[in-house]
Amino acid sequence: MIHRPNILFIFPDQLSARWLSCYGNHLIHSPNLSQFAAQNAQFNRAYTNVPLCTPYRACLLTGQYPSQTGVTGNGMRLPVNQPTIAHHLNRAGYDTHYIGKWHLSGEKQNGWVPPELRGGFQHFIGWESHHVDHNAGLIWYDDPDTPVKLRGHETDGLTDIVCEELESLSSQKSPFFLAVSYQAPHPPCSPPMADMHRYDKSVLDGPPNTDRDAWFKNRGWNADYGVEEFRKRYFGEISQLDTALGRVLKTLEKTGLANDTVVIFTSDHGDMAGCHGLFGKGVMFDESVRVPLLIRVPRTAQCVVEKPVSTVDLFATILHLADAENPGETEGRSLLPCMTGEPDIATDVFIEHKADCVIRGDVKLITKRNENDITHCFNLADDPYERNNLAQSLNSETRDSMLLALNQWRNRTRS
Repeated sequence: MIHRPNILFIFPDQLSARWLSCYGNHLIHSPNLSQFAAQNAQFNRAYTNVPLCTPYRACLLTGQYPSQTGVTGNGMRLPVNQPTIAHHLNRAGYDTHYIGKWHLSGEKQNGWVPPELRGGFQHFIGWESHHVDHNAGLIWYDDPDTPVKLRGHETDGLTDIVCEELESLSSQKSPFFLAVSYQAPHPPCSPPMADMHRYDKSVLDGPPNTDRDAWFKNRGWNADYGVEEFRKRYFGEISQLDTALGRVLKTLEKTGLANDTVVIFTSDHGDMAGCHGLFGKGVMFDESVRVPLLIRVPRTAQCVVEKPVSTVDLFATILHLADAENPGETEGRSLLPCMTGEPDIATDVFIEHKADCVIRGDVKLITKRNENDITHCFNLADDPYERNNLAQSLNSETRDSMLLALNQWRNRTRS
C-alpha cells in the first residue's frame, strides 16, 4: 500500500445500497459503479450510524455518534470548537478540500457557508443546504455576495468543478484530501430525460417488499406521485450520478493521479422508495440504513467484505490511510485490515435516530429509543427484505446479549 496517498471521498445524498446493480439490483443502470466495485473493495454490509443528512455529516467528520456530537437533527450546527477529520489531516500535512452540499452550519436555508463554520477545511466550494430545483443550483467560492450558477443539471455542474479541481491538484506535491458531496439522488429528483427514460413499469417488479400503492407527496417540492414515477426519477438520478463518477475516475487517470489516490464511495443514508409503503429515510429498515461502500486503494487486491461496518469506521480508516494520529476519543476502527487479509475482529454496529438499533452478524435488533422494548428483529441472512419480524420469538440468549451491548453503548455515548 502506498504511503500517505491522496484521498478522494465521494458521498452522494440518500443513496441506498438496495438501489445499485453492484449490490444485486439489476433494474438499475449503473455500469461505472459496477466496474469500480468489481475491481476494488466492496463492503456488502455497510451501515450509516444515523439515517439523516446533518447528523451523518457530523458523525463522518468527527468519528463520533450523534449523541456524542450533539448534532441529532437537520438544521443543527457542528460546534465550531469540535475537532474534525480535516483538522487532523491538516496537521498531518494534507491539503483539505470540500466541494458540494455542506448542511452543517446550522442554517436551514441554502447559501454561503462562512469560513469559521467549514469544519477546518482549507479550501471550500459549496453551499449550505438543499437545492429544490436541481437545474438551478448555486454554489459559492470565496465571495458571500456572488454565488455562481452551476452549469446545467446540478450533478453535471458539480462534476465539472470536481474534475477541474483534480486537474489543478495534479501539479502539487503535498497529498490532498478532497471530499465531494453530491445532492443527488436526494428528492425531489429531476434527472435528464434520457436517464429517466431508461426505466419503465419494471421498476415495480422489485424488491418483494415493495408496496405498489404507496404514494409520495411533498407540497414544498411540488411532488405528488406514486411508486412507479418516484422510482423512475430516483433511478434516473442514480444513473446520472453513475455517469458523473465515470467522468471523475477518467480525470484521475488522465491527470496521472489514479496510482496515488485512494477513492472512497459511500452515502449518508438510503431511501425507502416505496418499500414497506415508505419513502425517504429516518427508519431502521435496510433501504434506509444500508449504504454502498466501495474503496479503491492502489496496489491492493479486489475483495468483498461481508462483515457489518459503519460510518464511524470511515474516520479511523481515513486517518490510517493518511498515517495521521487518531485522537483516541473517537469511535470505530480502521477497515484496512478487512481489505488486506489481516486479522480483524467483527464488531457490533449501532444506529440511532428515533429508535435504537444494534446489528450483530446477521441479526438486526431494533428498540424504542433509550428503552429495551424490542419493536423489530430480523435475521438478514434468511430475510433480507425484513418481512418476518422475530421480535417475539428471538431466543433469550441472543436477545439478552444484544440488549446488554446496546445499553453499554448507550451509557458510553449518552452520558
